[in-house]
Amino acid sequence: MLPTQRLSPKNQVTIPREARALLQEAGVDHLRGMKHAMPTVGGAGNAGKSAENRVYPILLLLTEKELQRREQRILDDARLSPEQRLHLVTALNGEMASMAIDAQHRVVLPAHLVGYLGLERDVFFVCTNTTIQVWNPADYLAWSGRDAGPSYNADLNSYLMI
Repeated sequence: MLPTQRLSPKNQVTIPREARALLQEAGVDHLRGMKHAMPTVGGAGNAGKSAENRVYPILLLLTEKELQRREQRILDDARLSPEQRLHLVTALNGEMASMAIDAQHRVVLPAHLVGYLGLERDVFFVCTNTTIQVWNPADYLAWSGRDAGPSYNADLNSYLMI
C-alpha cells in the first residue's frame, strides 16, 4: 500500500511533509508544474522483469528557482544551436502551470493536469531534493513493479550496497 494524499473535489491536495523542506528553504509560495512522463526504459523500474516499454504520465513540480536553474542549463549548453536553445526553453516553459501554496501546504492542481494523470481520489508523491513528482498511484505501482510483489531493483541495489 502506497502512502497517498487525498485529492479534494476542488482538486486541492496537501504537499507531503518530505517536500516541505524544499519549499521552506527559499520561502516558496507557489510551484510550477508541467506534464511529463516516466518511461520503463529497458525495464527500468521493473528491473529484471520483461515488461513492455511503456510511458506513464506524471506531473513534475518545480520551484521557480529550480525552473530558472534548468532553463539556464539549456542556455549554457554549448552543444546546442541558438535555435535548439530557443526550442527547448519554449518547450520547458510553454506548458508550465503556476500553483499557489496556501498556509496548510496545499495546492490546487489544474483540471487539465488532473485529467492528464487520470486522478480520481488518491495522489502519490515522489519527492527528490529538487522536484516533486505527482503520480496516479496505480501508474506508480505498475511502473515500479510493486503491483507484482516485493520491490527489488538490481540497478538501484548496486548504489545502496555499502
